[in-house]
Amino acid sequence: MKNMKRVAILLIFIFTVTSFSGCSISRDSLKTATTTYNTEKTTNENKDSEKDSPNKISEELPEFIIEDTDKTITYLNPMGNEQIITKNPKKVVVLMNSILDIWYLAGGEAIARVSGKTNVPEGAKDIEQVGKVNAPSVEKILSLEPDLVILSSTRSQHVEMEDILKSNNIECAYVDVSNNPYNRFNDTLRLFTKITGRDDIYDSEVKTIKENVNKICEKAKKEAQPNVFILFGSSKYVKAELSIGLVGNMLEMLGANNIITDSPVENSSKVDFSLEKIIEKDPDIILVVPMGDLEKVKTRIKDDLESNEAWATLTAVKEGNVHYLPPELFHYKPNARYPEAFEYLAKILYPQVFK
Repeated sequence: MKNMKRVAILLIFIFTVTSFSGCSISRDSLKTATTTYNTEKTTNENKDSEKDSPNKISEELPEFIIEDTDKTITYLNPMGNEQIITKNPKKVVVLMNSILDIWYLAGGEAIARVSGKTNVPEGAKDIEQVGKVNAPSVEKILSLEPDLVILSSTRSQHVEMEDILKSNNIECAYVDVSNNPYNRFNDTLRLFTKITGRDDIYDSEVKTIKENVNKICEKAKKEAQPNVFILFGSSKYVKAELSIGLVGNMLEMLGANNIITDSPVENSSKVDFSLEKIIEKDPDIILVVPMGDLEKVKTRIKDDLESNEAWATLTAVKEGNVHYLPPELFHYKPNARYPEAFEYLAKILYPQVFK
């Protein structure tokens, strides 16, 4: 009997040891397999990240974007105020066509815009119009019950609408595409693609635009820098454009010297000037940005400047280097056509290298 008990105890002991050994082997195998999987997974993820990173610029958020969540984007608008915008709005009104053009480039659509033909995307030509850019109809905008209204921070008529829109539970996004326009174009497109959820557009469209512009600017900056006078002309007045204006911004990026640098008003892109100062600086090139009827602009410049005998003594005039720029590229914002605009300017500034 005792022997029987001893055999039974021995068998139980052997079974127990074997069972624990089996578990031990199984866990070790599982641990090894898990470690191998995690290592391979991490390695593959790193490889994918390294593979994708050269082509991805969408994670490069500008400083004015404060927070990006699945549902909202929080940013510091040009007036210095925080604004929270709900992503993927369904009903959008845009109150400046140069901004509308960027909104559509970012994959957005609108139910209404302001009047005008320039910078209007094909898909927005027949949508509702809510007045002029400097006189939008608040009543008409409210009647459309939009989710979002996109406005210009440089238009006082737009800024004055904010309280009315907010009191009607309408979100508003203020942007500035007037000062330092090329940089503002990139920042605005970044903001808009975040709102529309189209990082893919930013990684493709903007990457191509930036690369093409950078190539032109890098090539231009290797050359001797000409002195340039930018003349902004309308049928009513002529002014000088500073470096924060559209042509001035591009001129600076191309390495040329704008002879007019002083502004009595902060953030002013166009200023009055004296012919005496222009004669003193004697620019190599004069660029004319016309607004409105070209013949009327030429008449204004003839009356105000060319009628003065001193005008003919300028180097740019004597050498035939006075150029009227196409307004569709240099008065209105070129947006997706920035590479074309930069190349156009580069051919004037550096004809020896840009044919």
